[in-house]
Amino acid sequence: MHLPDVDTLRLCSVLASSAFGLVFTTLWLRNGSDRHFALWGLSSLLYGGVILAYGVTPPGAAGMMTLLYALLGLTNVLCVAGARLLDGQRAYQPWMLLPLLSTVLGHGLPIVLTDLELIAANSAWQTAGDALGLGVSMATCGVALGFGPGAARYSGRRMAGVAMLGYLPAYILPIVFAIWSLPGAEWIALLAMLSDQVLLGVLNLGLLAIPVEQVQRQLRDAALRDPLTGTWNRAGLDELNRSFSIPGAAAIALDVDHFKTINDRFGHAAGDEVLATIGREARQLAGDYAGQVARIGGDEFIVLLPAGSEARTFAAMLQARLRAVGEATSGWSVSVGVGDVLTNETSLIGAIRRADESLYEAKARGRSRIAALATPRDRRGSIEDGASSPRAPSLRSQ
Repeated sequence: MHLPDVDTLRLCSVLASSAFGLVFTTLWLRNGSDRHFALWGLSSLLYGGVILAYGVTPPGAAGMMTLLYALLGLTNVLCVAGARLLDGQRAYQPWMLLPLLSTVLGHGLPIVLTDLELIAANSAWQTAGDALGLGVSMATCGVALGFGPGAARYSGRRMAGVAMLGYLPAYILPIVFAIWSLPGAEWIALLAMLSDQVLLGVLNLGLLAIPVEQVQRQLRDAALRDPLTGTWNRAGLDELNRSFSIPGAAAIALDVDHFKTINDRFGHAAGDEVLATIGREARQLAGDYAGQVARIGGDEFIVLLPAGSEARTFAAMLQARLRAVGEATSGWSVSVGVGDVLTNETSLIGAIRRADESLYEAKARGRSRIAALATPRDRRGSIEDGASSPRAPSLRSQ
């Protein structure tokens, strides 16, 4: 079996990259708001154009070759920028100058140093500089794409980033062969183009998978979330069971005092606004504690806190926060019950049941109260009440 030559493989790369570029561009033209497709399309088409131009540019055209290497760095940056844009982040960051500068300096610096007679005119220096510049560019963008913020949520991003990093052996070997003047340099060039035939497809297919995964995630979240409050629904609460079924974790139940009165006096739109406010405020505060919030029906919510959280302190803070908002509107308030996950428990059922029982105890003792059933770790009393003062609720043993 005869391996194809470098020129043939280069043409294959041009055709494959151009095909992906047309796919990305078509998807962007179909919906102009999908700007990530525009960036990925530009990256692929630009890569194909650079590879084609590289094959026809004469070796002595130093300025043109430096520009082509800069454009190769840009194709890497565009892949990362598109992924960041799709994830709701700013497309471009200052660090993205590094992948561009590395390719420019990698190719241009040996030329300048040779002209200044600081290094001997030697193709090995140029080969090593080109490979090092491209390697730094690919490594920087590969890590950012596959392992940067938000990458863990998408296997497509991880796959595309790993594909970028897969190019590194093809850049490291030319440096080794150039420095030690090893024979077989022509096989290294062939290896680089052979790698491109595999990794180019993996990279672009990984990019194509990212928006599909995002849509799937959005559909799944829509099925597990309450549309009015933005919190998890009962199905979402079941999904959270495993993450919070740890001894020391806590469930906090809360509902609105005399919620029916609010609907009767001010209308159901006002009641919906109260529920939406509770969902928003609870999610914001719970987020500071790595907690989650679910609406389990009507005006009742469950807040889940991880092990080690001060559940009773959190309950007091949340009640005070909601009381302040309620007083500024129609004067509504909430009652709160706290239940812990005990040592031998492997689900949230017991903790939620205890939180509900505590909630009923709190409501039985009056408006705007906090209660917590005693556990083996809490012998201070069976009920802890929030003070009736709307300004500074406190917890005290009974």
